[in-house]
Amino acid sequence: MAVNPEFTVLLDVYGNILTQKERDMLDYYYNDDLSLREISDNENIARRERREAGGGEADSHYRENDTITRQGVRDTIKRAEGKLLAMEEKLGLVRQRREMLAIVADIRKNAEKVAVRAYQIRAPKEIISTASDIDTLAERLEDYLK
Repeated sequence: MAVNPEFTVLLDVYGNILTQKERDMLDYYYNDDLSLREISDNENIARRERREAGGGEADSHYRENDTITRQGVRDTIKRAEGKLLAMEEKLGLVRQRREMLAIVADIRKNAEKVAVRAYQIRAPKEIISTASDIDTLAERLEDYLK
């Protein structure tokens, strides 16, 4: 499976719509860079430990066969990715955030141009100071959006 770093951002924004299992598997795959086999092995160890800690003989056959394969991990990841993409298509929060960051970058670039030009033509200090204030406010907005 080709790894798309876009999903780390989508997971941060929309991760709460996923089940805990889906969220964990995407986190392991994208943020921890684990392979499907590693995720499967880790999940099976965790399931075995939970089964052993729970004790009891009821449904022991079911519990012993309660494992997940690489294919099961892949299917879970693909299903979770689909949910994240569907949410982004409906809400567009990641796209809007990117657009706002681009606008903020333009504001900062233009504020710097104004400050430099004002300094070059010996404009009143108020103009230079105001350009600096605009850049500072844009920087704060940029930090908020990140």
